[in-house]
Amino acid sequence: MFKKATYWAISGLKHSKLMRVALAVLILALGATFVAWYKLFREVEQVGLKTPEEWFKYGSIGSEASQGIPYWIWRVMPKMFPEYLPGPGGYAALGVPWERGRETPVGFSIKTIGFPRVAFNCAFCHTARYRLEPDGSPTLVVPGPAPTINTQAYARFIAAAARDARFNPDAILSEIDRVYELPWLDRLIYRYLLVPSTKKALIKYGQQFGWTEEKPDWGPGRIDPFNPIKFGILQMGTDGTIGNADMPPLWNMKARAKHALHWDGLNTDFHEVVVSSAIGDGTTYKSVPEDNLERLEKWLWEVPAPASPFGFDKAADSPYRVDAKRAAAGKAVFDQHCADCHAAEGKRTGSVIPVGELGTDRHRVDMWTAEAAKRYNAYQKEYDWGMRHFQDVDGYVSVLLDGIWLRGPYLHNGSVPTLRDLLKRPEERPAVFYRGYDLLDPVNVGFVAQGAAAEQTGFRYDTRVPGNGNQGHLYGTELTEEQKQALLEYLKSL
Repeated sequence: MFKKATYWAISGLKHSKLMRVALAVLILALGATFVAWYKLFREVEQVGLKTPEEWFKYGSIGSEASQGIPYWIWRVMPKMFPEYLPGPGGYAALGVPWERGRETPVGFSIKTIGFPRVAFNCAFCHTARYRLEPDGSPTLVVPGPAPTINTQAYARFIAAAARDARFNPDAILSEIDRVYELPWLDRLIYRYLLVPSTKKALIKYGQQFGWTEEKPDWGPGRIDPFNPIKFGILQMGTDGTIGNADMPPLWNMKARAKHALHWDGLNTDFHEVVVSSAIGDGTTYKSVPEDNLERLEKWLWEVPAPASPFGFDKAADSPYRVDAKRAAAGKAVFDQHCADCHAAEGKRTGSVIPVGELGTDRHRVDMWTAEAAKRYNAYQKEYDWGMRHFQDVDGYVSVLLDGIWLRGPYLHNGSVPTLRDLLKRPEERPAVFYRGYDLLDPVNVGFVAQGAAAEQTGFRYDTRVPGNGNQGHLYGTELTEEQKQALLEYLKSL
Protein backbone atom coordinates (compact mmCIF):
# COMPACT_ATOMS: atom_id res chain seq x y z
CA MET A 1 0.00 0.00 0.00
CA PHE A 2 2.81 2.41 0.93
CA LYS A 3 4.65 1.68 -2.31
CA LYS A 4 1.50 2.28 -4.37
CA ALA A 5 0.80 5.57 -2.59
CA THR A 6 4.39 6.66 -3.10
CA TYR A 7 4.17 5.77 -6.77
CA TRP A 8 1.03 7.86 -7.22
CA ALA A 9 2.52 10.73 -5.29
CA ILE A 10 5.64 10.71 -7.42
CA SER A 11 3.55 10.39 -10.59
CA GLY A 12 1.40 13.29 -9.46
CA LEU A 13 4.47 15.40 -8.84
CA LYS A 14 5.84 14.56 -12.25
CA HIS A 15 2.52 15.32 -13.89
CA SER A 16 2.25 18.59 -12.00
CA LYS A 17 5.78 19.53 -13.03
CA LEU A 18 5.04 18.69 -16.66
CA MET A 19 1.89 20.79 -16.49
CA ARG A 20 3.85 23.73 -15.08
CA VAL A 21 6.49 23.34 -17.79
CA ALA A 22 3.81 23.09 -20.47
CA LEU A 23 2.07 26.14 -19.04
CA ALA A 24 5.34 28.08 -18.97
CA VAL A 25 6.06 27.10 -22.58
CA LEU A 26 2.55 28.15 -23.57
CA ILE A 27 2.92 31.50 -21.83
CA LEU A 28 6.27 32.07 -23.50
CA ALA A 29 4.83 31.12 -26.88
CA LEU A 30 1.86 33.43 -26.39
CA GLY A 31 4.19 36.19 -25.24
CA ALA A 32 6.46 35.71 -28.23
CA THR A 33 3.44 35.68 -30.54
CA PHE A 34 2.14 38.88 -28.99
CA VAL A 35 5.54 40.59 -29.26
CA ALA A 36 5.86 39.47 -32.89
CA TRP A 37 2.38 40.78 -33.67
CA TYR A 38 3.00 44.02 -31.80
CA LYS A 39 6.39 44.72 -33.39
CA LEU A 40 5.63 43.50 -36.93
CA PHE A 41 1.90 43.51 -37.67
CA ARG A 42 0.01 45.75 -35.23
CA GLU A 43 -1.77 48.42 -37.28
CA VAL A 44 -2.14 51.87 -35.75
CA GLU A 45 -4.48 54.50 -37.12
CA GLN A 46 -2.89 57.75 -38.21
CA VAL A 47 -3.61 60.72 -35.95
CA GLY A 48 -2.99 64.44 -36.12
CA LEU A 49 -4.24 64.96 -39.68
CA LYS A 50 -7.05 67.45 -39.16
CA THR A 51 -8.15 68.55 -42.63
CA PRO A 52 -8.79 66.82 -45.96
CA GLU A 53 -5.79 68.70 -47.36
CA GLU A 54 -3.54 67.27 -44.63
CA TRP A 55 -4.89 63.79 -45.33
CA PHE A 56 -4.13 64.30 -49.00
CA LYS A 57 -0.58 65.40 -48.25
CA TYR A 58 0.33 62.86 -45.56
CA GLY A 59 -2.47 60.30 -45.24
CA SER A 60 -2.16 56.61 -46.03
CA ILE A 61 -3.67 55.12 -49.18
CA GLY A 62 -2.99 51.60 -47.93
CA SER A 63 0.33 50.88 -49.63
CA GLU A 64 2.57 50.70 -46.56
CA ALA A 65 2.16 46.94 -46.06
CA SER A 66 3.37 46.12 -49.58
CA GLN A 67 5.47 49.15 -50.52
CA GLY A 68 6.46 50.79 -47.22
CA ILE A 69 10.09 51.26 -46.21
CA PRO A 70 10.96 51.12 -42.47
CA TYR A 71 11.07 54.73 -41.35
CA TRP A 72 14.59 54.79 -39.92
CA ILE A 73 16.06 53.09 -42.99
CA TRP A 74 14.22 55.54 -45.24
CA ARG A 75 15.40 58.41 -43.05
CA VAL A 76 19.13 57.68 -43.35
CA MET A 77 19.28 56.54 -46.98
CA PRO A 78 19.94 60.02 -48.45
CA LYS A 79 22.83 60.53 -46.01
CA MET A 80 24.36 57.18 -46.87
CA PHE A 81 23.80 57.17 -50.63
CA PRO A 82 23.71 60.80 -51.87
CA GLU A 83 25.43 59.85 -55.12
CA TYR A 84 22.29 58.07 -56.30
CA LEU A 85 20.13 61.21 -55.99
CA PRO A 86 19.89 63.71 -58.87
CA GLY A 87 21.49 66.44 -56.77
CA PRO A 88 22.31 67.68 -53.26
CA GLY A 89 19.77 68.23 -50.51
CA GLY A 90 18.55 64.75 -49.71
CA TYR A 91 15.00 63.98 -50.74
CA ALA A 92 14.55 67.64 -51.70
CA ALA A 93 16.70 66.85 -54.76
CA LEU A 94 13.68 64.95 -56.09
CA GLY A 95 11.74 68.21 -56.31
CA VAL A 96 9.41 67.33 -53.45
CA PRO A 97 8.28 70.14 -51.13
CA TRP A 98 9.03 69.71 -47.44
CA GLU A 99 6.93 71.73 -45.00
CA ARG A 100 8.45 72.96 -41.75
CA GLY A 101 7.93 70.61 -38.82
CA ARG A 102 6.96 67.56 -40.89
CA GLU A 103 8.79 64.24 -40.72
CA THR A 104 8.44 63.60 -44.44
CA PRO A 105 8.03 65.65 -47.60
CA VAL A 106 4.56 66.23 -48.98
CA GLY A 107 3.44 63.06 -50.73
CA PHE A 108 4.75 60.58 -48.16
CA SER A 109 2.78 58.94 -45.36
CA ILE A 110 4.06 57.36 -42.14
CA LYS A 111 1.92 54.54 -40.85
CA THR A 112 2.72 52.05 -38.12
CA ILE A 113 2.15 48.46 -39.12
CA GLY A 114 4.21 46.83 -36.41
CA PHE A 115 6.87 49.46 -36.99
CA PRO A 116 6.66 52.89 -38.67
CA ARG A 117 6.72 52.56 -42.47
CA VAL A 118 7.01 55.22 -45.16
CA ALA A 119 5.20 55.06 -48.50
CA PHE A 120 4.19 57.62 -51.08
CA ASN A 121 0.60 58.68 -51.63
CA CYS A 122 -1.48 60.70 -54.11
CA ALA A 123 0.18 64.01 -53.26
CA PHE A 124 3.54 62.69 -54.47
CA CYS A 125 2.30 63.09 -58.04
CA HIS A 126 -0.25 65.85 -57.48
CA THR A 127 1.41 68.73 -55.64
CA ALA A 128 2.36 71.85 -57.54
CA ARG A 129 5.01 74.32 -56.46
CA TYR A 130 5.62 77.73 -57.99
CA ARG A 131 7.39 81.02 -57.33
CA LEU A 132 6.59 84.47 -58.65
CA GLU A 133 10.14 85.83 -58.31
CA PRO A 134 13.57 84.12 -58.58
CA ASP A 135 14.32 84.76 -54.90
CA GLY A 136 10.72 84.40 -53.72
CA SER A 137 9.26 81.74 -51.43
CA PRO A 138 7.51 78.84 -53.13
CA THR A 139 3.75 78.39 -52.96
CA LEU A 140 2.33 74.87 -52.75
CA VAL A 141 -0.88 73.86 -54.45
CA VAL A 142 -2.64 70.58 -53.81
CA PRO A 143 -4.07 68.76 -55.62
CA GLY A 144 -2.22 70.36 -58.52
CA PRO A 145 0.11 69.03 -61.17
CA ALA A 146 3.66 68.29 -60.03
CA PRO A 147 6.07 70.05 -62.42
CA THR A 148 9.10 69.68 -60.14
CA ILE A 149 8.67 66.16 -58.75
CA ASN A 150 10.85 63.42 -60.20
CA THR A 151 9.16 60.11 -59.39
CA GLN A 152 11.47 58.05 -61.58
CA ALA A 153 14.51 59.44 -59.77
CA TYR A 154 13.02 58.26 -56.47
CA ALA A 155 12.48 54.74 -57.82
CA ARG A 156 16.02 54.65 -59.15
CA PHE A 157 17.43 55.99 -55.90
CA ILE A 158 15.92 53.40 -53.56
CA ALA A 159 16.83 50.55 -55.93
CA ALA A 160 20.42 51.73 -56.41
CA ALA A 161 20.89 52.25 -52.67
CA ALA A 162 19.69 48.70 -51.96
CA ARG A 163 22.18 47.25 -54.45
CA ASP A 164 25.06 49.05 -52.73
CA ALA A 165 27.26 46.88 -50.46
CA ARG A 166 26.95 49.55 -47.77
CA PHE A 167 23.26 48.70 -47.43
CA ASN A 168 23.92 46.31 -44.57
CA PRO A 169 22.87 46.14 -40.89
CA ASP A 170 26.15 47.45 -39.45
CA ALA A 171 26.34 50.50 -41.69
CA ILE A 172 22.64 51.38 -41.50
CA LEU A 173 22.41 50.99 -37.73
CA SER A 174 25.55 53.08 -37.33
CA GLU A 175 23.93 55.86 -39.38
CA ILE A 176 20.66 55.57 -37.44
CA ASP A 177 22.66 55.93 -34.21
CA ARG A 178 23.64 59.42 -35.33
CA VAL A 179 20.04 60.63 -35.14
CA TYR A 180 18.15 58.18 -32.93
CA GLU A 181 18.78 55.54 -30.28
CA LEU A 182 16.72 52.50 -31.18
CA PRO A 183 15.41 50.42 -28.23
CA TRP A 184 17.31 47.16 -27.88
CA LEU A 185 14.50 44.98 -29.26
CA ASP A 186 13.89 47.31 -32.21
CA ARG A 187 17.62 47.27 -32.87
CA LEU A 188 17.59 43.47 -33.06
CA ILE A 189 14.57 43.56 -35.36
CA TYR A 190 16.28 46.08 -37.65
CA ARG A 191 19.54 44.12 -37.67
CA TYR A 192 18.23 40.63 -38.31
CA LEU A 193 14.95 41.25 -40.11
CA LEU A 194 14.17 44.73 -41.42
CA VAL A 195 17.47 45.68 -43.04
CA PRO A 196 17.94 42.34 -44.87
CA SER A 197 14.29 42.10 -45.94
CA THR A 198 14.18 45.75 -47.07
CA LYS A 199 17.35 45.29 -49.12
CA LYS A 200 15.85 42.24 -50.82
CA ALA A 201 12.51 43.95 -51.46
CA LEU A 202 14.06 47.12 -52.93
CA ILE A 203 16.35 45.14 -55.21
CA LYS A 204 13.31 43.23 -56.46
CA TYR A 205 11.46 46.54 -56.89
CA GLY A 206 14.31 47.84 -59.05
CA GLN A 207 14.26 44.69 -61.16
CA GLN A 208 10.52 45.04 -61.72
CA PHE A 209 11.07 48.56 -63.05
CA GLY A 210 14.09 47.63 -65.13
CA TRP A 211 12.02 48.09 -68.27
CA THR A 212 12.10 51.88 -67.72
CA GLU A 213 15.82 51.94 -68.48
CA GLU A 214 15.06 50.96 -72.06
CA LYS A 215 12.57 53.78 -72.57
CA PRO A 216 12.87 57.60 -72.58
CA ASP A 217 13.28 59.15 -69.15
CA TRP A 218 10.19 60.64 -67.59
CA GLY A 219 11.86 63.68 -66.10
CA PRO A 220 10.23 65.88 -63.42
CA GLY A 221 6.49 66.37 -63.65
CA ARG A 222 5.90 63.25 -65.73
CA ILE A 223 5.19 59.57 -65.18
CA ASP A 224 4.28 56.49 -67.15
CA PRO A 225 1.41 55.39 -64.89
CA PHE A 226 -0.16 52.57 -66.88
CA ASN A 227 2.68 50.54 -68.31
CA PRO A 228 3.56 49.43 -64.75
CA ILE A 229 -0.09 48.35 -64.42
CA LYS A 230 0.08 46.39 -67.65
CA PHE A 231 3.45 44.78 -66.97
CA GLY A 232 2.86 44.05 -63.28
CA ILE A 233 -0.70 43.94 -62.01
CA LEU A 234 -2.31 42.83 -65.28
CA GLN A 235 0.62 40.52 -66.17
CA MET A 236 0.59 41.42 -69.86
CA GLY A 237 4.35 41.32 -70.33
CA THR A 238 6.60 44.18 -71.37
CA ASP A 239 6.26 45.74 -74.80
CA GLY A 240 7.67 48.65 -76.75
CA THR A 241 5.02 51.21 -75.85
CA ILE A 242 5.70 54.56 -74.17
CA GLY A 243 3.13 56.01 -71.80
CA ASN A 244 5.00 59.07 -70.53
CA ALA A 245 2.62 61.90 -69.65
CA ASP A 246 2.35 64.93 -67.39
CA MET A 247 0.80 64.58 -63.94
CA PRO A 248 -2.57 66.31 -64.23
CA PRO A 249 -4.30 68.38 -61.53
CA LEU A 250 -7.12 66.78 -59.55
CA TRP A 251 -8.99 69.87 -58.43
CA ASN A 252 -12.64 70.69 -59.20
CA MET A 253 -13.54 67.12 -60.14
CA LYS A 254 -17.26 67.88 -59.73
CA ALA A 255 -17.03 70.01 -62.88
CA ARG A 256 -15.61 66.94 -64.63
CA ALA A 257 -18.36 64.57 -63.48
CA LYS A 258 -19.36 63.60 -67.02
CA HIS A 259 -15.90 63.83 -68.56
CA ALA A 260 -13.63 61.08 -69.75
CA LEU A 261 -10.72 60.91 -67.32
CA HIS A 262 -6.94 60.60 -67.55
CA TRP A 263 -5.27 62.27 -70.52
CA ASP A 264 -6.62 59.74 -72.96
CA GLY A 265 -10.02 59.11 -71.41
CA LEU A 266 -9.29 55.46 -70.61
CA ASN A 267 -11.75 55.57 -67.70
CA THR A 268 -15.00 57.49 -67.22
CA ASP A 269 -15.68 56.94 -63.50
CA PHE A 270 -13.94 59.08 -60.89
CA HIS A 271 -14.33 56.55 -58.08
CA GLU A 272 -12.61 53.91 -60.19
CA VAL A 273 -9.83 56.37 -60.98
CA VAL A 274 -9.20 56.91 -57.25
CA VAL A 275 -9.28 53.20 -56.41
CA SER A 276 -7.20 52.08 -59.39
CA SER A 277 -4.60 54.76 -58.66
CA ALA A 278 -4.29 53.42 -55.12
CA ILE A 279 -3.92 49.90 -56.52
CA GLY A 280 -1.18 51.11 -58.82
CA ASP A 281 0.65 52.50 -55.79
CA GLY A 282 0.52 49.22 -53.89
CA THR A 283 -2.87 49.07 -52.20
CA THR A 284 -4.37 45.60 -51.86
CA TYR A 285 -7.96 44.58 -51.15
CA LYS A 286 -6.94 43.70 -47.59
CA SER A 287 -5.19 47.02 -46.98
CA VAL A 288 -7.39 49.50 -48.87
CA PRO A 289 -8.34 52.28 -46.41
CA GLU A 290 -11.91 52.87 -47.54
CA ASP A 291 -12.52 55.78 -45.15
CA ASN A 292 -9.36 57.57 -46.26
CA LEU A 293 -10.10 57.15 -49.96
CA GLU A 294 -13.71 58.23 -49.48
CA ARG A 295 -12.51 61.33 -47.60
CA LEU A 296 -10.10 62.21 -50.40
CA GLU A 297 -12.65 61.53 -53.11
CA LYS A 298 -15.18 63.90 -51.53
CA TRP A 299 -12.54 66.60 -51.09
CA LEU A 300 -11.27 66.32 -54.66
CA TRP A 301 -14.85 66.56 -55.85
CA GLU A 302 -15.24 70.00 -54.31
CA VAL A 303 -11.79 71.60 -53.93
CA PRO A 304 -11.48 74.52 -56.36
CA ALA A 305 -8.65 75.37 -58.70
CA PRO A 306 -6.19 77.84 -57.13
CA ALA A 307 -6.71 81.55 -57.49
CA SER A 308 -4.55 83.03 -60.20
CA PRO A 309 -1.58 85.18 -59.11
CA PHE A 310 -2.36 87.34 -62.13
CA GLY A 311 -4.85 90.10 -61.42
CA PHE A 312 -6.45 93.30 -62.61
CA ASP A 313 -5.54 95.05 -59.35
CA LYS A 314 -1.78 94.50 -59.54
CA ALA A 315 0.56 97.50 -59.73
CA ALA A 316 0.99 98.92 -63.20
CA ASP A 317 4.62 97.80 -63.38
CA SER A 318 3.92 94.28 -62.06
CA PRO A 319 4.53 91.46 -64.55
CA TYR A 320 1.47 89.77 -63.02
CA ARG A 321 -0.95 92.58 -63.83
CA VAL A 322 -3.77 91.68 -66.23
CA ASP A 323 -4.91 94.34 -68.69
CA ALA A 324 -8.71 94.34 -68.36
CA LYS A 325 -9.42 95.63 -71.85
CA ARG A 326 -7.07 93.15 -73.49
CA ALA A 327 -8.41 90.29 -71.38
CA ALA A 328 -11.98 91.12 -72.44
CA ALA A 329 -10.85 90.95 -76.06
CA GLY A 330 -9.14 87.65 -75.26
CA LYS A 331 -12.35 86.19 -73.87
CA ALA A 332 -14.05 86.97 -77.16
CA VAL A 333 -11.25 85.13 -78.97
CA PHE A 334 -11.59 82.20 -76.55
CA ASP A 335 -15.36 82.02 -77.01
CA GLN A 336 -14.96 81.93 -80.77
CA HIS A 337 -11.97 79.62 -81.18
CA CYS A 338 -11.53 77.58 -77.95
CA ALA A 339 -14.82 77.29 -76.07
CA ASP A 340 -16.20 74.25 -77.90
CA CYS A 341 -13.41 72.10 -76.46
CA HIS A 342 -12.37 73.92 -73.30
CA ALA A 343 -15.28 75.93 -71.83
CA ALA A 344 -17.40 74.40 -69.07
CA GLU A 345 -20.39 74.15 -71.43
CA GLY A 346 -18.39 73.39 -74.55
CA LYS A 347 -20.01 70.73 -76.71
CA ARG A 348 -16.74 68.74 -76.93
CA THR A 349 -15.32 69.58 -73.50
CA GLY A 350 -14.42 66.43 -71.60
CA SER A 351 -14.74 64.17 -74.63
CA VAL A 352 -12.00 62.22 -76.40
CA ILE A 353 -10.84 63.99 -79.55
CA PRO A 354 -9.38 61.51 -82.07
CA VAL A 355 -5.61 61.70 -82.26
CA GLY A 356 -5.91 61.79 -86.03
CA GLU A 357 -7.65 65.14 -85.69
CA LEU A 358 -5.41 66.50 -82.97
CA GLY A 359 -2.19 65.44 -84.64
CA THR A 360 -0.41 65.17 -81.27
CA ASP A 361 2.13 62.52 -80.25
CA ARG A 362 0.20 59.25 -80.14
CA HIS A 363 2.55 57.11 -78.02
CA ARG A 364 0.36 57.45 -74.91
CA VAL A 365 -2.74 56.40 -76.89
CA ASP A 366 -0.99 53.35 -78.34
CA MET A 367 0.16 52.30 -74.88
CA TRP A 368 -3.38 51.45 -73.70
CA THR A 369 -5.18 48.61 -75.43
CA ALA A 370 -8.56 46.89 -75.45
CA GLU A 371 -6.95 43.89 -73.78
CA ALA A 372 -5.59 46.08 -70.97
CA ALA A 373 -9.04 47.60 -70.41
CA LYS A 374 -10.66 44.15 -70.38
CA ARG A 375 -8.16 42.82 -67.84
CA TYR A 376 -8.46 45.81 -65.52
CA ASN A 377 -12.26 45.62 -65.54
CA ALA A 378 -11.89 41.96 -64.54
CA TYR A 379 -9.11 42.53 -62.01
CA GLN A 380 -9.50 40.26 -58.97
CA LYS A 381 -13.11 39.37 -59.73
CA GLU A 382 -13.46 37.74 -56.33
CA TYR A 383 -13.36 41.22 -54.80
CA ASP A 384 -15.76 44.05 -55.48
CA TRP A 385 -13.41 46.77 -56.70
CA GLY A 386 -16.24 48.10 -58.86
CA MET A 387 -14.14 48.13 -62.02
CA ARG A 388 -16.51 48.63 -64.97
CA HIS A 389 -15.41 51.70 -66.87
CA PHE A 390 -11.94 51.09 -68.30
CA GLN A 391 -12.07 51.40 -72.07
CA ASP A 392 -9.90 51.41 -75.16
CA VAL A 393 -9.26 54.89 -76.60
CA ASP A 394 -7.79 56.56 -79.66
CA GLY A 395 -7.41 60.18 -78.72
CA TYR A 396 -6.97 62.70 -75.93
CA VAL A 397 -9.48 64.46 -73.68
CA SER A 398 -10.32 68.11 -74.34
CA VAL A 399 -9.87 69.44 -70.82
CA LEU A 400 -11.17 72.38 -68.83
CA LEU A 401 -8.61 75.16 -68.50
CA ASP A 402 -9.13 76.15 -64.87
CA GLY A 403 -5.76 77.05 -63.38
CA ILE A 404 -4.15 76.78 -66.82
CA TRP A 405 -1.42 79.23 -65.74
CA LEU A 406 -0.07 76.51 -63.38
CA ARG A 407 -0.30 73.58 -65.77
CA GLY A 408 2.74 74.05 -67.94
CA PRO A 409 4.42 72.52 -69.81
CA TYR A 410 1.49 71.84 -72.11
CA LEU A 411 -0.08 68.99 -74.11
CA HIS A 412 -0.50 65.56 -72.54
CA ASN A 413 3.23 64.81 -72.62
CA GLY A 414 4.36 68.26 -71.49
CA SER A 415 6.16 68.89 -74.77
CA VAL A 416 5.38 72.61 -75.16
CA PRO A 417 6.84 74.86 -72.43
CA THR A 418 4.42 77.82 -72.56
CA LEU A 419 1.00 78.79 -73.85
CA ARG A 420 2.62 81.30 -76.18
CA ASP A 421 4.61 78.44 -77.71
CA LEU A 422 1.44 76.39 -78.05
CA LEU A 423 -0.05 79.11 -80.23
CA LYS A 424 2.87 78.74 -82.64
CA ARG A 425 3.17 76.26 -85.50
CA PRO A 426 4.92 73.07 -84.31
CA GLU A 427 8.05 73.81 -86.32
CA GLU A 428 8.35 77.12 -84.43
CA ARG A 429 7.99 75.58 -80.98
CA PRO A 430 11.17 74.95 -78.95
CA ALA A 431 12.80 71.65 -79.89
CA VAL A 432 14.72 71.57 -76.59
CA PHE A 433 13.88 73.22 -73.29
CA TYR A 434 14.25 72.58 -69.55
CA ARG A 435 11.43 71.51 -67.29
CA GLY A 436 11.30 71.26 -63.52
CA TYR A 437 12.20 74.88 -62.67
CA ASP A 438 9.42 76.32 -60.48
CA LEU A 439 9.55 80.00 -61.53
CA LEU A 440 6.44 81.19 -63.38
CA ASP A 441 6.88 82.88 -66.73
CA PRO A 442 4.43 85.82 -66.55
CA VAL A 443 4.98 86.86 -70.16
CA ASN A 444 4.62 83.58 -72.01
CA VAL A 445 2.47 81.79 -69.38
CA GLY A 446 3.90 78.57 -67.99
CA PHE A 447 7.24 78.05 -66.27
CA VAL A 448 10.59 79.55 -67.22
CA ALA A 449 12.12 76.91 -69.46
CA GLN A 450 15.22 78.55 -70.94
CA GLY A 451 18.26 80.28 -69.49
CA ALA A 452 20.99 79.43 -67.00
CA ALA A 453 18.73 78.93 -63.96
CA ALA A 454 16.30 76.66 -65.80
CA GLU A 455 19.17 74.68 -67.27
CA GLN A 456 20.88 74.28 -63.91
CA THR A 457 17.71 73.23 -62.09
CA GLY A 458 15.68 71.52 -64.77
CA PHE A 459 15.63 68.41 -66.90
CA ARG A 460 16.66 68.68 -70.54
CA TYR A 461 13.56 67.88 -72.57
CA ASP A 462 14.19 66.96 -76.20
CA THR A 463 11.06 66.83 -78.34
CA ARG A 464 12.82 64.59 -80.87
CA VAL A 465 12.88 61.71 -78.39
CA PRO A 466 10.11 59.11 -78.93
CA GLY A 467 7.05 60.00 -76.89
CA ASN A 468 8.17 63.63 -76.51
CA GLY A 469 6.81 64.99 -79.78
CA ASN A 470 5.42 68.53 -79.73
CA GLN A 471 3.45 68.31 -82.95
CA GLY A 472 -0.28 68.82 -83.37
CA HIS A 473 -2.90 70.98 -81.63
CA LEU A 474 -2.91 73.56 -84.39
CA TYR A 475 -5.92 75.36 -82.93
CA GLY A 476 -5.12 79.03 -82.48
CA THR A 477 -1.90 78.93 -84.47
CA GLU A 478 -3.51 80.98 -87.27
CA LEU A 479 -4.64 83.80 -85.00
CA THR A 480 -3.06 87.21 -85.46
CA GLU A 481 -0.39 88.27 -82.98
CA GLU A 482 -2.84 90.73 -81.46
CA GLN A 483 -5.43 88.00 -80.98
CA LYS A 484 -2.84 85.68 -79.45
CA GLN A 485 -1.71 88.32 -76.99
CA ALA A 486 -5.31 89.05 -76.00
CA LEU A 487 -6.05 85.33 -75.56
CA LEU A 488 -2.99 84.88 -73.33
CA GLU A 489 -4.13 87.84 -71.23
CA TYR A 490 -7.49 86.17 -70.67
CA LEU A 491 -6.02 82.72 -69.93
CA LYS A 492 -3.82 84.21 -67.21
CA SER A 493 -6.91 84.98 -65.17
CA LEU A 494 -8.47 81.48 -65.25
